[in-house]
Amino acid sequence: MYQPDGIAVLTQGNAPFIYTANEGDSRDYSGFSEVKRIKDIVLDPVVFPDFEFLQKKSNLGRLNITTTLGDKDNDGDYDELYSYGARSFSIWNGHSGKQMYDSGDFLDKTAVVEGSYDDGRSDDKGVEAEGVVIGRIANKNLLFVGMERADAVAVYDITNPVKPKYLQWLKTGDAPEGILFISAEDSPNGKSILVVSSEGDGFITVFSN
Repeated sequence: MYQPDGIAVLTQGNAPFIYTANEGDSRDYSGFSEVKRIKDIVLDPVVFPDFEFLQKKSNLGRLNITTTLGDKDNDGDYDELYSYGARSFSIWNGHSGKQMYDSGDFLDKTAVVEGSYDDGRSDDKGVEAEGVVIGRIANKNLLFVGMERADAVAVYDITNPVKPKYLQWLKTGDAPEGILFISAEDSPNGKSILVVSSEGDGFITVFSN
């Protein structure tokens, strides 16, 4: 379930491309909750013949899923599993709705390499891609993806919108929530500026080219 928390749009050629930060968020209220861990549900043994292995805590047991989807034949066990947020950012064709690209597990894996991965969130939504913003620097279109749990922003070259190229990992304050790009034309110092606000510690981080 992609459930984007941040969306940006850029038209290239005649096509609008939609960029989504797929954070995901469950419905968990006092009167209703859709959240369960895989270890606490019944898996269809035909679809999941290795269900005992999958439901171990060290495997998929702690992963949170929604109970509103997956029981395709309404027999009380789950034939499919749907988790939250996809832990990624995606690119969609704005005319057809077709997905043109998804970053998959790249953000999670890169966070591990950068020493920014919060392993305690593996069962939930990983790095939590929170927001996206697009800016143009030196004739290149750049995408900035903020990650709430990794305390970082990933930078991509999206000049070719269907083949984004990873460029850089920027460390921010705790739990970046807002991202603002200020173009060189609008900047007070004539340089492009990226402003990131972090809700965990209240820090404002400013990057410039």
